[in-house]
Amino acid sequence: MIHTEKVKALAFDFGGTLDSPFMHWMKIYLKLYGEELHLPLTGENFRDSYVYAEQMMERLQLVKPSHSLLETQSFKTRLQFDDLIRRGILPDTQENREELPERAARLVTDFSSRYVTLSKKVLEPLSKRYTLLLVSNYYGNLKKIVTDLGIVSYFSSITDSTLEGIRKPDAALWKLAIDRAGFTPDEVVVIGDSVKNDILPALSLGCQVVKGCPSMADVTEDVSCITSLKELLDIL
Repeated sequence: MIHTEKVKALAFDFGGTLDSPFMHWMKIYLKLYGEELHLPLTGENFRDSYVYAEQMMERLQLVKPSHSLLETQSFKTRLQFDDLIRRGILPDTQENREELPERAARLVTDFSSRYVTLSKKVLEPLSKRYTLLLVSNYYGNLKKIVTDLGIVSYFSSITDSTLEGIRKPDAALWKLAIDRAGFTPDEVVVIGDSVKNDILPALSLGCQVVKGCPSMADVTEDVSCITSLKELLDIL
């Protein structure tokens, strides 16, 4: 249960919270690659390529502040497919090297954009009652992304891990956003889908928390949980 008496601000995670139904993004890639691209991938044979792409995105610093969501996803899907080919999971064909990574990037971008449109309907009324903060592990172009997606105006600040040189689960990223906005942790509710990156760091600071859960089966009694972002309108 959230005690709303002192709450002045809501701090949102982005990936997995505002751009998906609280699903881990590896599961979303797998779902789209299987249903739309008909690729023979499983959690077991895709996981290493997913992690490889995430690591290389940071190491190579491919993303610039001006890059769009589609451009960002294109970098990521190409890295994934390159690794899947290198590991022998997919055959080395022109389609797998060139065509499918671009199709994959568009599928993921469209999926993300649709969920942000749904999130917008919740962010708008909440922004009239609370100060909204956005805090995310991202690639340095989070402001560009949320501007393109039409939700930038709802947030008083955007804290991007790459620009700050701090990455969740380090609670310092959340603290930085809260301090800059002029609040104390007990005045802030953190909303996120990850126990490790969002919920535990926020609790360590003294914030209240709401965890996004993909289904009722994932709901726990120790923290407030929602299975749809619109449930925030009922509990806040």
